[in-house]
Amino acid sequence: MALNHSIHALMVGMSENWWRAGIMPCLRSDLERDKPVAYIMWLVEGPHGPVVVDTGYHPDYVAPQWAQGKNFIEPPALLAELGVKADEVKTVIVTHFHQDHFTGFDYFPNAKFVMQGAELEFWTGPLMRHEVFDRQICPRVRPALERLRQEGRIELIDGDLEFYPGLELLKAGGHTPGSQMVALQTAAGKAVLCGDIAYTYKNIRDHIPVGWYYHLGETVVALERALATVARPDLAFPNHDTEVMQGKRVVRVV
Repeated sequence: MALNHSIHALMVGMSENWWRAGIMPCLRSDLERDKPVAYIMWLVEGPHGPVVVDTGYHPDYVAPQWAQGKNFIEPPALLAELGVKADEVKTVIVTHFHQDHFTGFDYFPNAKFVMQGAELEFWTGPLMRHEVFDRQICPRVRPALERLRQEGRIELIDGDLEFYPGLELLKAGGHTPGSQMVALQTAAGKAVLCGDIAYTYKNIRDHIPVGWYYHLGETVVALERALATVARPDLAFPNHDTEVMQGKRVVRVV
């Protein structure tokens, strides 16, 4: 039987707007691109203990040209506000490899990182000879990934997976080759953490895909799938919308 989960959003940092953050246009108006950008990670609490979704970013592993955001707070400090110690987290689900989502791995020294095999293969594969892809990962990240792999702390999956009853990983692709979403049973019904399949609520409400994608068709289908999965539309959560945070750094969303 699937048991319910609670979901907290934790804002690691914020960029002033989409333009100055260097984020590609997201099929939004100029006015909308001037909105601030929240860098969000998630804490899921349920019957199997705390599960973190994405690590946030770590300044040591972020390329200089990447927007690190303002008012940075280390993820362990945010988790501590909820009574969770980062070194006691055993499972971190990685939606994708972009620097604001998966460079904080050293904050979780005892965790396994669950990711799609297609994501690891892409970001360590032959296409990295192209600067347009390679620049999206700081050079220090690949040796760190190899270290995690040698320590047995990377768990690769292929496609959809019921991680345990009430928590399901949904292969999405689209934004990156191995992007994945997280579907969760909650007291309000089924919820989905979209990762960067949706930057903002507007992407979800208006069925508009983000403007940074590896495969546009997969992005559109993943948005459609997220909405078909949730119990109601407001339980599909984007990953960069300040509305998620309700003016706080840490907030329970469901």
